[in-house]
Amino acid sequence: LTQLKESGRRIAMSASRGRTAAARLHQHGLVFALIASAAAMSVVASAAASSSRGAPTDFIPCSDPCAGGDVNYELTASIRTMPMQATEPGGHLPRDYTYRGRTYSTETENHHGFMGPTLRVRPGQSLWVKLRNNLTADETDDDKPDGKLGPAEVTVDDYWRMLQKPGEKIKYQFYQKSVPHPSLMIVDGANLPHDFDATNLHLHGLDVEVHMFDPVGTTDPHAPHIAVQPGECYCYKFHVPEDHPGGMYWYHPHLHGSTAIQMWGGMLGLLYVDGPLLDELASYGVTRTEEFVIWDPAFRLVDDRNGTRGHNLEVDEFLMGQTTLSKIHPFLVNGRVTPDFAVGVGEVLHFRTLVGIVENENTFLVYREGEEDRPWDEAAVPFYVVASDGVTYPRPKKKNILVMAGGQREEILLQFDQPGKYVISQQGIQGMQFFDMWGHPHDQILATITVDEAVRTQLPSTPIEEMAFTPGYREEDKIQAHDIVKTENIVFSMGADRNKAPFPQYFVNGRPFSPDDIRFRAHPGEAVEYVLINANHNVHPFHIHVNRFQIQEMGSELSTERYPVLKNLLEHDPAVWRDIVVVPPNGRARIWVHYKSNYTGKTVLHCHFLAHEDTGMMATIFIGDEDVVFRWQDHRELLAGIACGALLAAIVLIALRSAREEKQPYERVVMNEIKSKAMD
Repeated sequence: LTQLKESGRRIAMSASRGRTAAARLHQHGLVFALIASAAAMSVVASAAASSSRGAPTDFIPCSDPCAGGDVNYELTASIRTMPMQATEPGGHLPRDYTYRGRTYSTETENHHGFMGPTLRVRPGQSLWVKLRNNLTADETDDDKPDGKLGPAEVTVDDYWRMLQKPGEKIKYQFYQKSVPHPSLMIVDGANLPHDFDATNLHLHGLDVEVHMFDPVGTTDPHAPHIAVQPGECYCYKFHVPEDHPGGMYWYHPHLHGSTAIQMWGGMLGLLYVDGPLLDELASYGVTRTEEFVIWDPAFRLVDDRNGTRGHNLEVDEFLMGQTTLSKIHPFLVNGRVTPDFAVGVGEVLHFRTLVGIVENENTFLVYREGEEDRPWDEAAVPFYVVASDGVTYPRPKKKNILVMAGGQREEILLQFDQPGKYVISQQGIQGMQFFDMWGHPHDQILATITVDEAVRTQLPSTPIEEMAFTPGYREEDKIQAHDIVKTENIVFSMGADRNKAPFPQYFVNGRPFSPDDIRFRAHPGEAVEYVLINANHNVHPFHIHVNRFQIQEMGSELSTERYPVLKNLLEHDPAVWRDIVVVPPNGRARIWVHYKSNYTGKTVLHCHFLAHEDTGMMATIFIGDEDVVFRWQDHRELLAGIACGALLAAIVLIALRSAREEKQPYERVVMNEIKSKAMD
């Protein structure tokens, strides 16, 4: 009996300790579950709060200044009504119109009419630009009740209707029948033209901070496009390096989906980085300098017979401009149809040429008026190029013809030894530019030059071919083969699936543009070789942001006999630095890019036919190391699962504890059994 009592006492004590430990375990588990649940909920809440506060940005209240640079400018994107010269519909005769559209120009700035103010900066200076978006129609636009200027954004229905009657004998028109109704089309919404009143700013050709994504210079791989909406302002902050080449650059909008419409409307301007070229030309007696800005707007007539609109010309619909079906689609020089430049015999005329065109190539060919039917090599008046894409050559290069595409700049010297009338012609691109479509782009006289005996400035002291200039890059800056760390292919291609919108489809390496799809990576200081491949019978001008390259090879499967201008397009000099190269139809270009060591971040490369870029022919490239960024939006399911699991565990533990407390104490049952056995 004594032994049984002792055994019972021990059992009871052990059971008591077990109950206490179990109770503590339940309590601790409950506390842990509650803490875990609260922590998970806190993570979700803080992530959401962080998202609502927003990431770093360079957007500013429009009342705030943006003037902390050595040089400061403010650009205002607005809707203005202005005089505009264009050709008659279907013809080449000039006519004066009243145009209403989107522009950087102001009432006080009338430089080439439609263009924005000219920006100037010196190497080593900081440049701040405040961009203000005032792209909202006013009460005079009675036909725009939503407060927006046309054209309307492109819809799937628009693409479907165009495919029924495309208006041109395009080869891919006959590949397949389109679906019977637009609702059956597959839609890539991100690459449909859209948001025509949102904008941003690109400094084309400058070696400055990446500035396509917010904020400027961002190293966040998920950074969004800079999209300045009407009523908003953005402060761009740049630093121009001390060794930046002096020369001609330009600026234009670059928001994916609206770039082409805004450029067709005239949103562009010039930017100069000061350098020694003008002073060196003056030392040789060359002081006659003119700007020569080529632009290819896509216009439509609007009815203003009763005078209520106040204008009779607007930008045409996107699909009309993209397919060059606009009835008013001229090449303008400095905003005019065929302007005339006067120069004396023997005098040197210096053209600072910008090819500010959207969806075409063009030639620069000079000959005496009336000799346009003679072979180019016989009739052409030679000229000299002293700089390309902002980079000055050490010596002038003699040319008979240039084949140029949107974004390129050429500094050209012209000299005539006989009086008379001369023309600068755009011709010979037809058939080569787009799938053997003869007539696009049309031949046109860009400008005329009247040469007489009167010398307006002075004659040069030195023959042009003997002039020497300070080069934009030193000889030792040239990329060498042993500098190349890797080779990558960049393939520009088109799709002709009539069941998909946009149509046609535009790809880089087989995929349409997606801003967070980083296809290419490079590191500061590296030299990379890219083989640019054009899979189609049309041209694609290649442009990479904030980095220059040297062209090592050009080639095409097409015949230079059938397309004589192709021979000139394929000419290249490996020593020349460029930021645009025209990838020939059914052809290739091999380039070497040297990534600067001072700028990193997220940027793009793309086709500079801007309607192609707007509908998918662009890709994201990342230079340097990416930020490690936790995006709670990418982990919603995981965070919700953690929170729900922790909360469920807490509920279960509470239920278990409640159930246990309802039972009688364990040790009382044990002692009753022992006593019963002892009595027996």
